[in-house]
Amino acid sequence: MQSGILVPQGWRLDLVGVEGAEAKWKTFADVSVCLERDGWESLWVYDHFHTFPRKRVEATFEAWTMMSTLAAITSKPRLGQLVTCVQYREPSYLAKISSCVDVASGGRLNVGVGSGWFEEEFGAYGYDFRTVRQRLERLEETLQILRLLWSEEVASFEGKHYKLEEVICEPKPLQSPRPQVWIGGRGPKVLLRLVAEYADVWNFNGSLADFPESLEILKGHCRDVGRDFDEITVTAMSGGIAYDNDDELDSFFERIQAQQLNRDNLMDFVSCKGSREQCAEYLREWEKAGCDGMVFFFQDIASVGSGVSQAEVFKRDVLSLL
Repeated sequence: MQSGILVPQGWRLDLVGVEGAEAKWKTFADVSVCLERDGWESLWVYDHFHTFPRKRVEATFEAWTMMSTLAAITSKPRLGQLVTCVQYREPSYLAKISSCVDVASGGRLNVGVGSGWFEEEFGAYGYDFRTVRQRLERLEETLQILRLLWSEEVASFEGKHYKLEEVICEPKPLQSPRPQVWIGGRGPKVLLRLVAEYADVWNFNGSLADFPESLEILKGHCRDVGRDFDEITVTAMSGGIAYDNDDELDSFFERIQAQQLNRDNLMDFVSCKGSREQCAEYLREWEKAGCDGMVFFFQDIASVGSGVSQAEVFKRDVLSLL
């Protein structure tokens, strides 16, 4: 199973307890270097502006600023976003910045895209949230524009929502024919059809119980558009809390105490939990269901380097069992 991990960013309150913006940024950078050293195959960021699930006056670092930094401070893992909200940046600008980051990273960029869902954040930052249909239409046009600007020397485009005239997007991405496009979501009628038409990777964000139905819908869309389903890599997202005894579990909650999360609620929310073998078995069930890779978020991600963080435990003791 392919393994990726979300780096410290602040969106999930994971940098609460680290004092000061400079120290928080250093934590992001230092942990990212450690994650590369530990052998994680890909490093990921969210694309959000303020904290979740509680809106607090806390740092949340911007996704593409982090992308450019990760390109500079790492050399092996692939780098991506789960997922870039296409309405936060014009598609031509997204094509430009992603091309530059792919060059800066030596061709290691994954471009994750989605239509956006966090209505409160849209309103707070002055973005028009629009209808579901309008957001998905913009997502499709963005996918078309990315392909066009990544490949054509001079490109023009006229769609329902975007119009471009003689765009020069240089440098082009290093990857051939283009960076991997990841689409996140599971809307059955439109979103999964876009996956079938445009995606190299589909990232499912939901429960294992709901996964098989969405997978079959995607296969149906692939048949309808004439796409070989096997061309699409399928991934999912998971939290994780591995502990073999109460002391390990207590230690985990001590590390995230400053985040003021409800212990019972977090334990209910995280599905991949229990002993190292129980966590491995949970991941085996995903593999059996047709999942090719997992991207993890660990609430104690800022403590990487301690030897006992969940990122280190999972990489050393859980993923090695698969």
